[in-house]
Amino acid sequence: MASAVPKIQFTTAGLVIPTEAAILSGVQADMDAAFGGGLNPALETPQGQLASSQAAVIGDKNNEIVLITNQIDPQYSDGRFQDAIGRIYFLTRKPAAATVVTATLGGAIGAIIPAGTLAQDTNSNTYVLLGNATIGLSGTVSADFQNVVTGPIPCAAGTLISVYQAVPGWDTITNPTDGTIGYNVESRAEFEYRRKNSVAINARGTPQAIYGEVFAITDVLDVYVIDNSNGSVTLTGAISGSTLTASNVVGNLQIGSIITGPAVSANTYITALGTGVGKDGTYTVNNSQTISAEAMTSPGIVYGATNYALLPHSLYVAVVGGLDADVAAAIWRKKDLGCDYNGNTVVTITDPSGYNSPQPSYQVRFERPTSLPIKFAVQILNAPTLPFNIVQLTQDAIIARFNGTDGTSRERIGSRILASRYYSAVINIAPGVTPVELRIGTTSATLSYVDVGIDQRPTITASDIAVTLV
Repeated sequence: MASAVPKIQFTTAGLVIPTEAAILSGVQADMDAAFGGGLNPALETPQGQLASSQAAVIGDKNNEIVLITNQIDPQYSDGRFQDAIGRIYFLTRKPAAATVVTATLGGAIGAIIPAGTLAQDTNSNTYVLLGNATIGLSGTVSADFQNVVTGPIPCAAGTLISVYQAVPGWDTITNPTDGTIGYNVESRAEFEYRRKNSVAINARGTPQAIYGEVFAITDVLDVYVIDNSNGSVTLTGAISGSTLTASNVVGNLQIGSIITGPAVSANTYITALGTGVGKDGTYTVNNSQTISAEAMTSPGIVYGATNYALLPHSLYVAVVGGLDADVAAAIWRKKDLGCDYNGNTVVTITDPSGYNSPQPSYQVRFERPTSLPIKFAVQILNAPTLPFNIVQLTQDAIIARFNGTDGTSRERIGSRILASRYYSAVINIAPGVTPVELRIGTTSATLSYVDVGIDQRPTITASDIAVTLV
């Protein structure tokens, strides 16, 4: 006898499972037919209890089938299924990673502090220097340190203050900004983010290939890769107000093209196209000025919220975490021939393949982004049902959302941070928690969003989060 319980439908749009009510109705019909009809279908009867229990078992089985089926979709996969999808791209889930912090080192001019040197914070956490640092003419140098212990260990501004391993000429250390928090194990959201952006890891020369190679390095927390395929440009230009009239253009002008010349104001660049589309014509520039026709050049472009200047035909890689030597080697393995670099960190790479000594060496440059503390101002509707520690719970919820430890993804280099993304984190603290307003900013929290530059890494600590009950 055929069962009256509706089956799962496998359609081109996915699975369609029957409702619990339809399953219960089918089970009751099967039981009634098995006993010759006339059974009382009321759920409080023995047969009703059996029918509802069996319907619940079938519904649970259907849900498990849907769960397993969804695991083959990278957007929804988790655990061992997600690991298997990652292996298709030769990716494995990264183990726990450690917090990264930028510190200012002080001491004798010219003193070299080697990679691997140790420092400690006020909580006795030990941090290791990621690359060689040389103290400059100012008597200081900035360098990145990473905690020797993995996990989401905070390092608030002003807490990394102890020289743990003495080096001649190195006297002081402090961190003017917060660290970027590590994580225990790469989460489902973080692994999927990296997989989605690393599918070209087996290629060469493309930003996507370099991104995947660098992000696979142990202890790397975030990566940003772009390239400037445009070359340098020469032109004859005149500027009236904010309008540049270009002629005799050799090369291609674009939005972001830097404009230099004998009379041109510093930091002038194109913000919009006019009648010119790369060649002769008009363009809008950011600085209003009046200049008669003269020879001008465009030695690169500016990009991102901080207008970071990119050299012609160059590669830009920003990295948080990982040893300098490992990052440079990964970039060098994947970049194209003759490509220039941008960045504040230089590492010499030696090519040992097929050469006797002396072997050729190359200087690889990349960016260690500066910390950008993000501030929050949260207003919550005051109510007697609020938890007694609502301020701390709110700070914890926002920090977890910011760093992606709540199952979402962390705030990243070059991203737009939306205040609206944090409303749900506050609402989910406890029943009855109602956010009235939530604002963010970098100096004061008055904005609905913040754009992070490609040379900045967003950071946060509890002291950056003001919570008010209204």
